Amino acid sequence: MKSVDRGMVKYAPYQSLVEQSIALSRMRTNRERQEKKILSSDQAEEINEILTHYQGEVIRVSFYRMGRTFEEEGTIDRIDLFERTLYVNGVRITLTSLQSLERK
Repeated sequence: MKSVDRGMVKYAPYQSLVEQSIALSRMRTNRERQEKKILSSDQAEEINEILTHYQGEVIRVSFYRMGRTFEEEGTIDRIDLFERTLYVNGVRITLTSLQSLERK
């Protein structure tokens, strides 16, 4: 008979103590973490091209934050070159965390 791994389900009964609950939550968070992708020079040029010629069109931006990749779609509210940030629908995105940027 083939054994089946139940993943994190097998640890559920151990959440009765606060310390164990915190440790299990940390384990789940660490398991879901992703590595930040490194942009190629072509991707960086494409992002730069879109930002320099932006005319108010709807864009989709993908960015990396705290071990996860997020997406936001909308118009750019503001580009702050001094702080190196981009604001899309009120969300602050640092330029160094950008993964992709495309016009819709």
